Amino acid sequence: MKKTLFLLSSIFMSVPLTSAVLAQSAFQNNNQLEQDDLQKDEIIVTGTRFATPIDQVGRSVSVVDASEIEIRQQRFLFDVLTTQPGVQVNRSGSFGSLATVSVRGLPSGQTLVVQDGIVLNNPSSFDNGFNFANFDSADIERVEVLRGAQSVLYGSDAIGGVINIVTKGANKEGIGGNAFIEGGTFGTFRGAGSIVGGNDFASGRLSISGITSQGFSSADAANGNIENDGFNNITFSTKGQIRPTEKIDLTVIARYQDSENEFDGFAFGVGPVDGDEVGETEEFSIAGIATYTALNGTLSNRLSVSYLLNDQVTFTDGAASFDALGTRISYEYQGTFKPLEELSIIGGAEYDEQESRVDIGFGGNQEIETVSGFALLQFQPVSFVTLNGGVRHDAATGFDNETTFNVSTAIRVPQTNTLIRASYAEGFRAPSAGELSFNPALFAEFSDGFDIGVEQYFFEDRLKLGVIYFDQQIDDLIAFDLEAFTFVNIQEFSATGVEVTLDAILSPQVTFSASYTFTDALNISTVTPAGNQPRNRVSAEFVLTPTEKLSLSIGALYNGEEFSGGNILNDFFLVNLRTSYALTDQLEIFGRIENLTDANYQDNFGFGTAPLSGFGGVRVKF
Repeated sequence: MKKTLFLLSSIFMSVPLTSAVLAQSAFQNNNQLEQDDLQKDEIIVTGTRFATPIDQVGRSVSVVDASEIEIRQQRFLFDVLTTQPGVQVNRSGSFGSLATVSVRGLPSGQTLVVQDGIVLNNPSSFDNGFNFANFDSADIERVEVLRGAQSVLYGSDAIGGVINIVTKGANKEGIGGNAFIEGGTFGTFRGAGSIVGGNDFASGRLSISGITSQGFSSADAANGNIENDGFNNITFSTKGQIRPTEKIDLTVIARYQDSENEFDGFAFGVGPVDGDEVGETEEFSIAGIATYTALNGTLSNRLSVSYLLNDQVTFTDGAASFDALGTRISYEYQGTFKPLEELSIIGGAEYDEQESRVDIGFGGNQEIETVSGFALLQFQPVSFVTLNGGVRHDAATGFDNETTFNVSTAIRVPQTNTLIRASYAEGFRAPSAGELSFNPALFAEFSDGFDIGVEQYFFEDRLKLGVIYFDQQIDDLIAFDLEAFTFVNIQEFSATGVEVTLDAILSPQVTFSASYTFTDALNISTVTPAGNQPRNRVSAEFVLTPTEKLSLSIGALYNGEEFSGGNILNDFFLVNLRTSYALTDQLEIFGRIENLTDANYQDNFGFGTAPLSGFGGVRVKF
């Protein structure tokens, strides 16, 4: 499907402005912070497979919800993740160019991405990674970032961490909707709309979003590259739920993305240079989930089937130069038994089949089947202590069976407003189909690591300070050997560091949050720092709501010096301004300035970044 400005215009024009609507306005969502404290028990984390209040989670985790995304006017999933501690986003140029995410200094292929229970990692990418460039944030309800090895929870590819995405659901009563449209620098137009509705028996949501932009040069313009690289994307997503009885819940989730992006070529010894390169990508995911509750609610049975397809083709000077088709189908059963209020037990099994097919370019055809079983336990011996533990066994085609283990605890120290978190976890990653197409002799990576941290609340819970230390080691890391032009297992990789977070309610109208991450990531075998991983990184967000109608926010990011492509990249500092104003309860205008100081920087060697730019738009709801 070709994505053009005409197509996007047709979509938006077909939704009358008087009947389109958008999400709750930023200032309305932010006014929830007028509560007396930071609401430690309000956030429920689901990515741990136990729906658990965040202050009872022993693992290092952070959560971003839809109201924060709206206040910050973050367009894509990678924008949301940029502000999170321990997370590094790397982009290869203009809008739509490859965007990867690494957690705690580990390679991006070791981050697992899960959306509503569907694993999104692309089996046809060389490292089984996920391209964050195309995932629009318009239908995201919540993003959970679980840092550290999570293989017990999700199997292979979860060594670095898990990005768990929960998309928006639907109202159980009545019909509603929302929409927005915005435009700005680089000839950019973006919009989205949703219709939701339902009752006690059935509910559903249907959403559409799209963007078109002329972009800027993916190869850095400072190096004489002047050709802009455009981007077009359209996304359809839906979620439907039927509850035929109080004990049965049936859910269907689907998402389709079609993208086209221009990008630049690469010259050995020079780096990225202007070129006529175009990538076309179709991504489709669908899942059916059935839940049956028995034994007076003490036993929950969940059966799911999911399918993922990623089809991409690259054209150079008009001729196809590379293609890759990746598919994944998974069947899973999970049973949750809660014999006591203080005890929950999960047991489950999974069958996963991945296939990669490459007809043009490097690669070939590969298929991997994995059969897994897992058991998890959560126990509260006393009200202020939560213990978690688990074990998982994976058997993948052509590899030795792997058993991984984890344990964690969260201790809310009585009378002190202190929360202690600690965890130990093992992880493994089997070679991807794409990696095996280069080197069939590869074997699995194995990891073990721990983290320990303290969160302290002050001033009647209006201020929270958190500090976490982490240490993780990986044996037999899979890396690409450029000279041999193949993937190989290196001996050892190490990542240690500290994550510091600060959240404060300064007044009912003013909130502030910040994070600092120190990361020491090293390829021990070659004594080489990990690529594109700054040792020091700081992000901060300041939100002001002087009236019920007006919201102002400032976001700042400092990225320290880093090693990239055999070169040292200078540190840089970015500032973004955003504002919104509610004209009525149903209509809101908004705008933002990105890279306010017009910083000239690179966060990936040789690739360009956006200069000072501005965007504005309107939101409606009904």
